[in-house]
Amino acid sequence: MSAKVIDCVAIADEIKVELIKEIKDLGSKGVTVGVATVLVGEDFGARMYRNQIEKFCGEMGVEYTNADPPADTSEDDVVKIVSDLNENKNVSGIIPLRPFPEHISDYAIINTIALNKDIDCFHPYNMGKLTLGEITFAPATPSACIEILDRENVELEGAEVVVVGHSNIVGKPISNLCINRNATTSTTHVFTSMAGNLEKHTSGADILIVAAGKAGLITSDLVKEGAFVIDVGINRVKLTYENGNPVLNDKGKPKSKTVGDVDFDSVKEKAGKITTVPGGVGAITNMMLMRNAVKAAKIQGGLV
Repeated sequence: MSAKVIDCVAIADEIKVELIKEIKDLGSKGVTVGVATVLVGEDFGARMYRNQIEKFCGEMGVEYTNADPPADTSEDDVVKIVSDLNENKNVSGIIPLRPFPEHISDYAIINTIALNKDIDCFHPYNMGKLTLGEITFAPATPSACIEILDRENVELEGAEVVVVGHSNIVGKPISNLCINRNATTSTTHVFTSMAGNLEKHTSGADILIVAAGKAGLITSDLVKEGAFVIDVGINRVKLTYENGNPVLNDKGKPKSKTVGDVDFDSVKEKAGKITTVPGGVGAITNMMLMRNAVKAAKIQGGLV
């Protein structure tokens, strides 16, 4: 029997309604929820993400501030921009949009963000607090994974959780969040796969969270019967015919599609529950960012 496909868009919509009400309530108390993005240069992916954040802010009644200096802006000047946003009482959360140009250190910018405005938990101090279980903010994507499990009434305590991926922004923090909830947690990655050891870890997982950045990495033979599979990966792959030739669009260019790290068609026949890509974790990630902005506004307004 096929797995239950989690409707992450519906979950995101529910959270959005909850947050809009909370934002209005805070406004009636004189507390502004505001988000600022810092985009240095013209990176296409970062600009698309910025536009998405601006759209959600507009829809939810969140004040939006955009700082987008040109790519040749000095590191000191970008630090000054962030410092000014720290002092702006209408900005409750600051999101640095990476990648930065090569002459700008990620850490120079991230370490400048005020701790109570670091709504995507980039600052090493906030990440350290997460590791200790003393969470101010948790990164948006790992929070989205936990939100999915909570909305599906999954008990993490004592569960066998395997995370595939060990990045600083997803894999490591999601492992720590699960450990903080008393799950028995293992962290694997593409090097585990390269060593031929992935199956012995993933095949026993009650909950399998995949964030490795490799299309089709997880196939049905790696998954426990009835497992809850959350696919965080986002990959672009070219479409091909059965003979291997590329599928072309009307302009003669290869067509591509967005897929996750999980081979959805095979795994859905073995898993108990599964998320899709696209339309999965990403939809909820945006709402987790907005939730953190609301929490930051409460902290700065002395309400928590």
